[in-house]
Amino acid sequence: MRGNSRADRAKIDMSQGKAQAQQLGQQRRHNRIPVSKQTPMTATAGGKIFTCFIEDISMGGLKLRFEDEVPEGNVIALDHPVAGTLCGRCAWRKDNFVGMELQVPSSDLERVLRCICLVL
Repeated sequence: MRGNSRADRAKIDMSQGKAQAQQLGQQRRHNRIPVSKQTPMTATAGGKIFTCFIEDISMGGLKLRFEDEVPEGNVIALDHPVAGTLCGRCAWRKDNFVGMELQVPSSDLERVLRCICLVL
């Protein structure tokens, strides 16, 4: 049934995320899609290896939650089981969360985000 496809669910999640952001008075450049399946992933930053989880995704990047410490430095390499190694820069840090702005050519961004959605 077409209404149950991952793409359709992502559109619904995206619209719900936009509504929530508007209710909170937040101004975001991109709508966020919350991630319900918490798959541990490996991130490398500053020469160290960390375990993290994707909390939400958007066309701008990823919100990552780190288990223990948050990495230092601005460059993060995330090993994703489907999309492969994703490189990005740290856009913000708060508590054990990091906003990762993906550094992917715009022509590849949609493909990368679709790959990420495959494991959500």
